[in-house]
Amino acid sequence: MTCNQKSAKLSNNARLSSADNNPGHSNEMNALKQKKSKDAFYKQIIKSYWTHEPWLYFNVVEKSKELMGDYITLHGLVPQNELPIHMRNKIPANEIWMREDIYSDIERRKRILTHEYVELELMITHNMTYREAHVQAEYFEDIWYGSVRVH
Repeated sequence: MTCNQKSAKLSNNARLSSADNNPGHSNEMNALKQKKSKDAFYKQIIKSYWTHEPWLYFNVVEKSKELMGDYITLHGLVPQNELPIHMRNKIPANEIWMREDIYSDIERRKRILTHEYVELELMITHNMTYREAHVQAEYFEDIWYGSVRVH
């Protein structure tokens, strides 16, 4: 290695070293890495809900607007006191009922089923109440699809 090459290498190393020691640069890089890591973590969790074995046991059933009223979806694990009186003890534990106009809109159906699947997963595997799981499912839905609600 020639003297000029050694000098250029030392100069380049000094430049890299000073950038690494710059607190602003380091904080920005760490924040970016943490954000990417957090986003990847939550997307992986959401992806696991789509492939998790319990979903083999949940059937999505279309129901009329007359039966469902203002409800978009309901599932058999919703506490009975949360359901309208005419629907109590009618939804089997292994079913998700979805209003027919929502079911026919593929994008809305995907987003809403993501929410329902996450909610059910949390209730089943983490022993959360319906209300706790519902709040968390909204959070996952916002991460996966963005914060604009379609329902």
